[in-house]
Amino acid sequence: MAKGKAQDLFRSKAPWVMALFMRDFQLQLDDAAAILGNIGHECAGFTAMQEIKPTVPSSRGGFGWAMFTGPRRRKFEAYCKRNGFNPASDQANFGYMWSELKGPERAAIGKLVAAKGLAAKVKAFELAYERAGAKHYPSRNQWAAVALDAWHEAGGSPTLPAWAFPAAEKPASAQEPVPAAPEPAPATKPAPLAPPEVVEKPVVADPGELHKPVTKTKTFWTWLLTILGAPLAAFGGLDFRVQLVIIGLIVAFGIYGIARRAQLAQAVRDLCSSIEG
Repeated sequence: MAKGKAQDLFRSKAPWVMALFMRDFQLQLDDAAAILGNIGHECAGFTAMQEIKPTVPSSRGGFGWAMFTGPRRRKFEAYCKRNGFNPASDQANFGYMWSELKGPERAAIGKLVAAKGLAAKVKAFELAYERAGAKHYPSRNQWAAVALDAWHEAGGSPTLPAWAFPAAEKPASAQEPVPAAPEPAPATKPAPLAPPEVVEKPVVADPGELHKPVTKTKTFWTWLLTILGAPLAAFGGLDFRVQLVIIGLIVAFGIYGIARRAQLAQAVRDLCSSIEG
C-alpha cells in the first residue's frame, strides 16, 4: 500500500467520491468505502492511471481508477472521446463507472450491498466488478480502511466538485446514462375476415312442375319424344345393329332422366308436407 503523497491524495479525494457513490446508488458508508478500497488498490490511491506492469505481456494494460482493460478500456476511451473528457480526469472516471454500474455492471451493486462487513464487501465488489487477475485483498482492505478514516476526518460532509452537481433533468453526476429500453410496439390486430359471398345459381328444374304427376309434365314428354324421335331422325341410314345400340343408349338415358325427375318431385312434396305439418 502506498504511503506519503499517494495516501494524502487518496485521503483528499476519497470522501467526496464516496459521497457521490452513496448519493447516486443509495449506498451505506461501508459500501462506498469498499468501492474506494478497490479503486485505491487499482490506481495506487489515484496516482497511477496507467497499469505499471500489465498482467498480459505486450498489452496496453489497464487504465483509470478501476484499471479498465481490454474491451472495457476501449469502451472507456470511446466514452471519453464522445464526451470530450480527459481519460485521466476524475469526471471521466467517475462518469464511466457510473454508466457501467447503472448498466451492464449493475449486478455488482446488489452483490456489494448483500455482503456483510467491510472485508466481505471489498471482496464482493472485486469479484463482481473488478474481476482482477491478482486479487491482493489485504491491500484492498487497507485502502478501504483509509477511505473510512478519511471520511470521518472530513466530518462526513465533503465538498463535491462542481461537475458533480446534476444538470437540469439529468441524473446526478451522470455523464452518459443508460438509455431506457424502448416500449414494445402494440400488437397489431388481424384484419377482420370478409363475410363469405353467397353466389346464387339458377335452378335448372321448373319448380312449378314438381307438384304435378310425372306424366303431365313438360319434362316427361320432352324426354319421351326424344327417345322416340331422335334415333329415327338421326340414324335412319345406319346399319340396323348400330341403330339398335344407339337407340338402346338413348332409351336408357331417357328412362334414367324420367326416374330421377320423379324422385326429385317426390322429395319436394315430402319436404313441403313436413314444413306445412
